[in-house]
Amino acid sequence: MADLKLKIKKTVLKRKLEGATVTGYYGRVITNGKKSFDEIARSSAKNTTLHPKEASLAAELLLEGVAEELKQGFIVDLGPLGTIYPAVNSPWKQDPEELSLSEMKPKVNYSSSRGISAAIKGADLAWATAKDEAEGTETPDDEDNNDVTPSDGGNGGNTGGNTGGNTAGGDLEG
Repeated sequence: MADLKLKIKKTVLKRKLEGATVTGYYGRVITNGKKSFDEIARSSAKNTTLHPKEASLAAELLLEGVAEELKQGFIVDLGPLGTIYPAVNSPWKQDPEELSLSEMKPKVNYSSSRGISAAIKGADLAWATAKDEAEGTETPDDEDNNDVTPSDGGNGGNTGGNTGGNTAGGDLEG
């Protein structure tokens, strides 16, 4: 397997620190693009006796089963991909009686397999060029997956054992 190379873009992030809006930057991955479900199914069926549509249908049926089991509260082992499971964002309290269900936010967690983790963690990092940014695809930026590490070492209130990628401390703008 070839070594993974990740291109990193410097991205603006405005935060409120002590009541003042401060502009800063964080690194964001520029990927090699995006592959559709159909493209992956077709590629996976090469050099097999499976027709690409059969591979696609089998994969769709499998994913529907995965979704149904998650909706029933099960942990799902995705084999070479890793594990996906229900979790919550929860505050940390010293006294268990102080924990409140109203402070907890249900979510889905994904834990990558050892192989995927090793490939990503072992990636060579380089700054993205304008060409990389034009040809590639930025990593998704959604509320529950903000890969920013705050300079104050905090974790944005997402403490406890089932935290996600939202590690930006303080209020976010922009």
